[in-house]
Amino acid sequence: MATSSEDLSIQCMHGKAGNSNWKLPRLIATCDKKARPDVYGEIDASEYLDNDNVLDAKLDIVVSLIRQSQQFVVYTGAGISTSAGIGDYASKASNSIVMRETSVNRLKAIPTLSHHVLVALEKKNRLKHWVQQNHDGLAQRAGYPQEKLNEIHGSWFDKKNPVVLMDDNLKSDLHKWLKEWAEKSDLVLAMGSSMSGMAADVIASRVAEREGTLGLIIINLQKTPHDHLATIRIFAPCDKAMSLLASKMKLKIPKNK
Repeated sequence: MATSSEDLSIQCMHGKAGNSNWKLPRLIATCDKKARPDVYGEIDASEYLDNDNVLDAKLDIVVSLIRQSQQFVVYTGAGISTSAGIGDYASKASNSIVMRETSVNRLKAIPTLSHHVLVALEKKNRLKHWVQQNHDGLAQRAGYPQEKLNEIHGSWFDKKNPVVLMDDNLKSDLHKWLKEWAEKSDLVLAMGSSMSGMAADVIASRVAEREGTLGLIIINLQKTPHDHLATIRIFAPCDKAMSLLASKMKLKIPKNK
């Protein structure tokens, strides 16, 4: 039976494991500018938010998926660090709820609640690997082990892994590591990334394409090209979603985070 355009729209907003009776996320910031330059996709920078009850229900499913997973990977973009005062590129709406203008000293930036929740998941042996698009070193400052972290686009703080520019090639060893995890992950959480065509996006797309996996979870305020592939699609600020996840999984997070 053919899938209707309405069904596809609901799936893109909630994910394949979503409930068609859930309220659709509401548009909170309209923007006709593209989230990324032309080469990286056609999706605009408008922002959406899930209803709180729907968000809670979606995170119940996320918790279940994480508990089932044996090879859980997270893939993070700039959206995970905006609450630390580090600006991103894709949030362009004039009334965006994302902090974009900042003068924070990159040497003094403090990890966000989301960073700490991911560290707590690793300590519980839930999170096996982290593919990091950002250069900010906040994962390590939060306590995440370097040996489980692929800073695929380089780091401000590692001379052996300089920042990769948009038109540069990825480091061969990190690219190989990325592809290895793209084939063995059984669940990927893509968070705070527009996923608009960078090579590293394969870590998210492959888990959705391969048979027998738990699939892809996406948390992002903006739409992405991979929304139709998601098992669960969440529209919420990263810290809000991660705070609820931490509570549901009874994770120990440092105070004041």
